Amino acid sequence: MRSDVESRALEQRAHARTPTKRKAYLVDGRKAWKCSLIDVADGGARVSLTDMGLPEEGIFLVDSIAKRVHLTRVVWRSQKEAGLQFIESEALDGPAGGKDGAVTIATRFAWRLNGA
Repeated sequence: MRSDVESRALEQRAHARTPTKRKAYLVDGRKAWKCSLIDVADGGARVSLTDMGLPEEGIFLVDSIAKRVHLTRVVWRSQKEAGLQFIESEALDGPAGGKDGAVTIATRFAWRLNGA
């Protein structure tokens, strides 16, 4: 049975979450970190983190399994997890290619977003 706090939190979510256990990459500029997706929704995701300095805005999530790249904003964070809101998203047209590929994908997506 859910507590009142859990029920209120679920009611505030705009999109249903889908549990998952897959790897993805968080990209900030020229650095990429492997993370684990815990759950995903149309508007965001919850990720498991290692000890990394995650900026509040401007981080990209590259999900090669779902073939999507997302510009995100951190909406909450604990010591081991973070909740990300998707600001802009785009389909990937090829494989991510590990950390280096994730950085390339995020950089190209950023250029398109900035109209370059």
